[in-house]
Amino acid sequence: MNSRTLAGLLSLLLASSTWGQTSAPAGPALSSYPLGGAPYLAVYRWAAANPRGGAPANAAYAKWLARPAVWAEDFTPIERWDGHIEGGDWQLGEWSKWKRAVAGRRLILSVPLLPGPWDLSGPKAGKGAGKKVSLQAGARGEYNEHFRELARNLVRHDLGDSILRLGWEFNGGWYAWRAKEAPEAYAAYWRQIVKTIRSVEGTQRVQFCWNPAQGYQQFPADRAWPGDPYVDIVGLDLYDEAWSQNTYPWPAGAKPEEIEARRRKVWKDVHLNGSYGLAFWRDFAAKHGKPFSIPEWGLNNRVDMAEQHGGLDNVYFIEQIHAFIADRANNVYFHCYFDVQAPDGHHQLSPGIDAAETTEFPKAARRFRELFGK
Repeated sequence: MNSRTLAGLLSLLLASSTWGQTSAPAGPALSSYPLGGAPYLAVYRWAAANPRGGAPANAAYAKWLARPAVWAEDFTPIERWDGHIEGGDWQLGEWSKWKRAVAGRRLILSVPLLPGPWDLSGPKAGKGAGKKVSLQAGARGEYNEHFRELARNLVRHDLGDSILRLGWEFNGGWYAWRAKEAPEAYAAYWRQIVKTIRSVEGTQRVQFCWNPAQGYQQFPADRAWPGDPYVDIVGLDLYDEAWSQNTYPWPAGAKPEEIEARRRKVWKDVHLNGSYGLAFWRDFAAKHGKPFSIPEWGLNNRVDMAEQHGGLDNVYFIEQIHAFIADRANNVYFHCYFDVQAPDGHHQLSPGIDAAETTEFPKAARRFRELFGK
């Protein structure tokens, strides 16, 4: 999910000795959260405090799939430290009540590393207003207190078992925390955050998901690996889109057989075996002794482009993702369907809180429900 998407959504709501000059307190080596019961299903269905999202939307989604519980994903807003990245009562309070209401629920929280706009000018209000931000400053420990406050707020709201997606999709160029020019600083900043959060009492069950976007993007994401002791889960965001030759878009007037052939080619050559695709990151996770995850995935109608680079109502994509997740050899811990109509791509399958929303992908939605429902 790129910066245009995040802005739209939130408006609606290895180690290098040159970094880490201000040390974060030491914490436990790894999370103590049990890894049994996988693979878990999660959904992003708009954010907390959104009248069509948050906890009520998650409950409606679980009902649609006839499941007693589905994990939830959300994003802390990006504009400022206090009340946003540090965790606001308006957001964490809603998820706290949701979690306590039904056994088996868990929150996956996506946390920006740097507040403010893409140009690194920093937050416009609140703590540090008007002060530029950087990965290098984070690597020196200058932002540790903000993440200590986040940890305290999570514990206070009984969310000390959350999965944190710190600075997701850092290998792309669309976020303030893009790491192309400073992968070592990104990794060092990550270590500062993890040590800081783990030092707060009650966070022993927090897990940290290191989460690039699919493909090469701006640089090889493994250059920003923080080190095995600082990561619990490896993740990959993946949407059904492609730009390589003879994939998407298919030509006007293409017959169903050609469309299906292209969809199968995209799965095999792009999603699964392509550069920095599912197979690469699955193997990377295994090499480092970590479970694998797909923290964002979805069908795609690329409404932001003149040409259609999404696979649209792609039943084959749903079936292949399900097969990948269900294969124990891939060690998938959790996956999260991005069930919204985002500004840069439509993905929604479920009918929403009032069961009145119509999907653009009826065939795939029906197959999704058959495979992932109870």
